[in-house]
Amino acid sequence: MVSAISGSSSAARYSSSSSSSNAAQEAALEKQIQELEDQAKAITDEVKAAQVRQDIAVAQAKLDALRAADADKAAKAAQSQSTPSAAAVRQAEFDGEKTTQSNEFWM
Repeated sequence: MVSAISGSSSAARYSSSSSSSNAAQEAALEKQIQELEDQAKAITDEVKAAQVRQDIAVAQAKLDALRAADADKAAKAAQSQSTPSAAAVRQAEFDGEKTTQSNEFWM
């Protein structure tokens, strides 16, 4: 009978130490999972931030292109207002009017 009691006692000790060992492993694994989830979230945030930076660069490039096109249009408009078109100059020459551009060569 004594051996039966000592046998169950050692089983209880094994179960107890196994249980505490499992709890420690579970806690360590839960901690590791939480750390990995935090890393995954940080990586996701970095990816999102990179995507936003890319969107900003695209929008900035579009804005720069729009501003350049507006500046080009303004320059062309200013140029066309300051000098008559070639067709207008030819028509004036045909009509016999004096034009500043062609007076030097037309005689």
